[in-house]
Amino acid sequence: MIDGSATRTLILTLEANSDVARRCALLAEERGPDFAVRWLDAFSRWLTVLSADQLVIGTSHPFSDHARSFPYKRQATLLVEYTPTEMRIVRIYFAGQDWLA
Repeated sequence: MIDGSATRTLILTLEANSDVARRCALLAEERGPDFAVRWLDAFSRWLTVLSADQLVIGTSHPFSDHARSFPYKRQATLLVEYTPTEMRIVRIYFAGQDWLA
């Protein structure tokens, strides 16, 4: 049984932080800095809500029992590792991005 009061700690790897920074730079250039800040705020709030929930969502990864992937608003695919206490965002792949890069 899942305790509704339990939460996972949200962790973004250095690579995931770099993915977000590149996306924000692109959005700031294409749509303006205010839009980039609003996007980052919405994305951060969404991740915080997900990490507060003890559910494990996404499609299981073929090479890891703990890794899953799931989309963010048809804009990105997140690669996530779950433990009982952590939700670790490993990478964030945006539309048109090479998954091997």
